[in-house]
Amino acid sequence: MREEDCLDSEYLLHHLPVAVIIARHRVILNCNALALTLFRASDVQLVGASFAMLYPQQKDFETAAEHFAPLLSRHADFHDDRLMRRLDGTHFWVTVRGYGFNRSNPYELAAWVFTEADSPGREGLRGKVSLTAREREVAALLVDGLTSKEAAKSLGISPRTVDIHRASLLRKYAVNSTPELIRQIVN
Repeated sequence: MREEDCLDSEYLLHHLPVAVIIARHRVILNCNALALTLFRASDVQLVGASFAMLYPQQKDFETAAEHFAPLLSRHADFHDDRLMRRLDGTHFWVTVRGYGFNRSNPYELAAWVFTEADSPGREGLRGKVSLTAREREVAALLVDGLTSKEAAKSLGISPRTVDIHRASLLRKYAVNSTPELIRQIVN
């Protein structure tokens, strides 16, 4: 490989060891191969699209904008664990970090780094609730609308085990129903 190739920004972006998305006003300008893999997308599907397609719902996209803007404008070092949506429609937990290049207009140009949140005992949902890896898997499938039986089949466990994890999630989020739990998870 030539030295010139190593200094090419496109080459560097596409070979970074983390998923990266570059956006202008929350529209995806570019991304690397790991971002495509993480979101189960092709570059044709992502480049030029709004970030909204990667959130469970439109309101989550809007809430995230309010949450991240002050952090980006301060160039704060932050990470945020949240539920995102892959292009195949499934939901998954991700840790996101961002950097806005213009402090006065943080979404004018921003870089985002994503890592799938999959290690046991990690802090979840901005540090509010600590979830196990299995609880995150069950939570994502509940958000996808799967029943206990369907989630169990997907995970290769019994429906009773899914119900035990659902009960643990209800307790951790201090809610009484699955719809309330889902609202807490996606907000």
